[in-house]
Amino acid sequence: MPVTSAIVEVTEGSCEAVMSSLAKISNLSVFAIKENQIVTVIEGDSLQEVEETMKGLYALDNVIGVFPVYAGDYE
Repeated sequence: MPVTSAIVEVTEGSCEAVMSSLAKISNLSVFAIKENQIVTVIEGDSLQEVEETMKGLYALDNVIGVFPVYAGDYE
């Protein structure tokens, strides 16, 4: 199962709004928030599912960047 950790950078003061949007994504977990950065982990049944989730993050209001930190595969 592919897994990716990514930092989602948001506009200043918008963490709560973005967190609300992230809560609706079933294969994404939030692990930390620091200032305008949200640390996430995305899991999927396929690499394509993980990639589509990451692409979707860019479409969220107030998201200014998505930066992968780790990508791997586990069973």
